[in-house]
Amino acid sequence: MKRIHLLALSLFIVSIGPLNARVTQLEIIETIPIANGKKFGDIGAYEKISGIAYFEIAPDHKRNKTIADINRAPVNANGNIEFSAEFEILRPVNSQKASGVLFVETPSQGQKLSLGLLHDIDAQKNPNLINEQTDLGNGFLFNRGHTLAWIAWQGKISDVDHRLTVNFPLALENEDSIGGFILTEFNGRSFEEKNPYTLPLSGRQYIQSYPSISTDKDIAKASLFVMQSGSTDASSTDVGKGEMISDEQWDFAYCPEGWPGEPSLEYICVKNSFLKNRNYHLIYQAKDAPVMGLGLATTRDFISQLKHEEIDALGTPNPTTKINHVICQGIGQGARYLRDFLYQGFNVDVNGKKVCDGMNIHGAGVEKTYLNYRFSQPYRVSTQHSERFIPDVNFPRQYSVRVNPFLKFPDGILKKPAFDPKIFHTDTSTDFWQSRASLVSASEGATMDFSESSRVRRFLISSSESYNRFNGMSHNGYGGRQCFYDTNNLHIGSLMRALISNLELWVVNGEEPLASIYPKISDETLVELTSLRLPSIIEQNFNGALNGSGDMEFGPRVKFNRGMIDLLIPEVIARHKVLVPAVDEIGHDVAGIRHPHIEVPMGTYLGWNIRTTEFGGGGLCDEYGSFIPLSMSDEDAKQRNDSRPSLLSLYPDYMTYVKKLRAATDKLVSKNLLLQEDAELLLQRVEESIPLH
Repeated sequence: MKRIHLLALSLFIVSIGPLNARVTQLEIIETIPIANGKKFGDIGAYEKISGIAYFEIAPDHKRNKTIADINRAPVNANGNIEFSAEFEILRPVNSQKASGVLFVETPSQGQKLSLGLLHDIDAQKNPNLINEQTDLGNGFLFNRGHTLAWIAWQGKISDVDHRLTVNFPLALENEDSIGGFILTEFNGRSFEEKNPYTLPLSGRQYIQSYPSISTDKDIAKASLFVMQSGSTDASSTDVGKGEMISDEQWDFAYCPEGWPGEPSLEYICVKNSFLKNRNYHLIYQAKDAPVMGLGLATTRDFISQLKHEEIDALGTPNPTTKINHVICQGIGQGARYLRDFLYQGFNVDVNGKKVCDGMNIHGAGVEKTYLNYRFSQPYRVSTQHSERFIPDVNFPRQYSVRVNPFLKFPDGILKKPAFDPKIFHTDTSTDFWQSRASLVSASEGATMDFSESSRVRRFLISSSESYNRFNGMSHNGYGGRQCFYDTNNLHIGSLMRALISNLELWVVNGEEPLASIYPKISDETLVELTSLRLPSIIEQNFNGALNGSGDMEFGPRVKFNRGMIDLLIPEVIARHKVLVPAVDEIGHDVAGIRHPHIEVPMGTYLGWNIRTTEFGGGGLCDEYGSFIPLSMSDEDAKQRNDSRPSLLSLYPDYMTYVKKLRAATDKLVSKNLLLQEDAELLLQRVEESIPLH
């Protein structure tokens, strides 16, 4: 149906002559009320518009030429490339109440995360599904009258769980699908409780696979390797040098019930099942590579259409009211994408107009994304024990232009002053341990802090985990008890709402923003791991490891930004020191914005966790944090070898606890780091809970 529609659109465009087109049509599929018609403050009710955006871009335009394989995409009669992407828009029903601010989230693997973070939507509800009955939580963004929008940018996403998808053309060579070698990793993220026999070649059930060129392993020149997933070498790149599994032990096949299964170009079958305490690397010749870098143009052109145009090429009216400012937000993968979006120069559209006026980049650490490459895999993220061979942390790492001391050339993420947005870069503690966030602000040799662009502010949300939903429960990680400690369930939505409010004042009103609140080498709040002083109850179980970093050589076509990886197992050409936030006697990060439950603790919240023996033992437990309750009394603490103060020593009675908590919230409010209404709500929830004694 979409393909037929796209063909008809192409014929129409031919009939009206060549266009320097961006969005040729915003096809509205559905317009529905949301949240049972709930009225949000003075703004009133909201409605959802969902549809498909159709694009046409010129491959030889100077602002498109950096897209990998753009010269290999098929073109229409105008010599332009066509593609499409799903979108959603939430807007005030009364357009006169709209604020003029467009808040755009770049989805993470097709998912909408911002509402879960900012609106305190209960963790048991799916924020991807927005319909007439959806509970939209506290309505934070709606109460401000903002229009919200999402546009898919990542190819190969399966249409499951209400994820947003795209339709990109394949890169062709002599009119045939282009082929090439790729590396796929299978690890604990790939399977659930049981050890499976079969997995999609992507390693993810929600990611479409790059099919093998043949089910014959010799023709595909395929090899499967297995290695321990418990390496604790902080800078190790040896995880790709595992033991080869013999051809008799695996096949290109689908076998959910066990060996041997049915031959398949998109599945792998292993004879004795995958083991959850191992990593597996599959190298094979694949085919059918979409031009994934078009995902950069998708966001650029969609926002530009809403911001600058009244109608599309077919005369469809802009579904948003007059947009004066655009604030873009990415979380996790969406945040890494925004750093790449800026670095690749896509915050200026084909007509030379700025796209995003402000950005909140949350949870990226130092990483960009594995997107603008042939056979790209943007869902992959490098952690201590997995996915190490992806070009996500290569130079440049900082926003400002500087010379890399190892590579000897200057580069930076922000290089277009006229089009650079105002940026809040926010990291959690997890991002320092797994995503090497120290390299955002500190030198590769850990000798000095870097000053930052006047358009950037950096914030650490102290002792927090990558992404936690409201009312989320502690657990033990995926695939059974993977993590030694219960996970960190501290929800930081209230702090993020204050930061978004400050960013909005900076972008819309030009008000002087908050100063950065980020750990530093100079004041010893950013330290080497060997200098970290953990409480004894934590120290005794910690093996002293974190995710290391370095510059890797993937071949000349990566170095010169041509989007082709030649070395699947790259050469490490420089290793860097990764630092972590210093901690107090509780184990909480000293620097950063400290949530009231960090300032007035009932236990220790950590941005990291460690693996159980079943999962290889030691080292970091994926991107999970930890929660370790304080001992009740000093006697209990002594028996547990717990150097932390006990609950009774901190709070002799319940009112002492409440008084300290109130002081902590007041302090944050006075510094514009917590909204008054959130302070009152936090105290109300505490007072309604069961008292300490």
